[in-house]
Amino acid sequence: MNTVLLSLLLLAGPAGAETPKYSPVNGALAVPLSLDNAYFRGPAAPAYDYWALSSFYVPQYNGAACSAASVAMALNALLNARRERGDEEENITQEKLLEKVTGLKWKELLSPEGLDGRHGLTLNQLAQASKEALAAYGAAGYTVSSATVNGKSGLALENFRRALSGNEKNPSDIMLLHFTQDTLTGAPGGPFPHISPVGAYDTKTRRVLIMDVDRQWYEPYWAADTQVFKAMAVKTPAFGAGGYVIIRGKK
Repeated sequence: MNTVLLSLLLLAGPAGAETPKYSPVNGALAVPLSLDNAYFRGPAAPAYDYWALSSFYVPQYNGAACSAASVAMALNALLNARRERGDEEENITQEKLLEKVTGLKWKELLSPEGLDGRHGLTLNQLAQASKEALAAYGAAGYTVSSATVNGKSGLALENFRRALSGNEKNPSDIMLLHFTQDTLTGAPGGPFPHISPVGAYDTKTRRVLIMDVDRQWYEPYWAADTQVFKAMAVKTPAFGAGGYVIIRGKK
């Protein structure tokens, strides 16, 4: 999340008793995982991504670092989860990731000073950062794709749903969302462009579990896929429209 935007959130956010956490947005309501976790207790849901990501769930290290936290989680889930590792093998941390990936000037974009007045990544930069991160860690055979949500067409929504369904069934890919957080959480003062991984997708209820890396304020929460789609479609002057990135591993 942009540091300037985060400062506004700090002023207008949880300290104000008038605005409940996870307020309804146009009738849509996000539901915290601690209140609704039945999906993970059923035998029909292997939830590959949730268990892989939750093992490496980290908070963004500053108000602009949602991309670093999300990509670090994704790479740990793809490269380190579900395998035996040697005692000398470290987890992938946000700080190490930014030291390794230099072509994008990612570290500078997430610094308090920013880069040329910018903080955080656009959707295209998120895809580029993911590719460079895979290369930096020697992950051969992985691919990165992205889709921008420019409008609210039915076809684009169906494509998003198909991507979510495919991601949920495949233990070898991770989806990252670029969206406006307040469209899902009801936080006042937005829009707040943000990045976080998809933890799960319930096809029956058509809800997406957002593993929100903004751990200072949020836990994982469920949101309707239509609302997540709207959150990605919001255009901001600094970031344009959002969308999603899929990091696909070797099958």
